[in-house]
Formats: sequence, structure tokens, C-alpha cells
Amino acid sequence: MSPLIKTDKDYASWIEELSQRYRKNQIKAAIHVNSEMLQFYWSLGRDMVTLHAESRWGDKILKSLSDDLRKAF
Repeated sequence: MSPLIKTDKDYASWIEELSQRYRKNQIKAAIHVNSEMLQFYWSLGRDMVTLHAESRWGDKILKSLSDDLRKAF
């Protein structure tokens, strides 16, 4: 940057505002992602309890599910 731009108070103020807006939006995005992941894990747990209680796929369903999800992700 040229020295002229670095000393301009309006420019410095604008950069500070941009930085604050960027950080604010990063936090909002992280909160949204965390909320969505929490909902996913809650529903996964509910499904696991239901399917395990039904004994639909045998005793080792939780181990198989764990292994398969690790491979997929």
C-alpha cells in the first residue's frame, strides 16, 4: 500500500469496519453450522436408539454403523 493510503483515517476506519463485519459473519456462520450439526447428531442418536431397540439389524449395528460412517467421511 502506498503511504498516502496508510495514513488516511477514513481508509483505516473502513478497514476496521470491514474487519469487524467479517468477524461477526464468521461467528454467525459457525453458530449456524454448529446448530445444524447438533440437529443432525441428535437425529442420528434418535435413529440409532430406535433401530437398536427394534433389533432390526442385529446386535452389532452400532459397531457397523460406526465403521461405515468413518469410511464414508
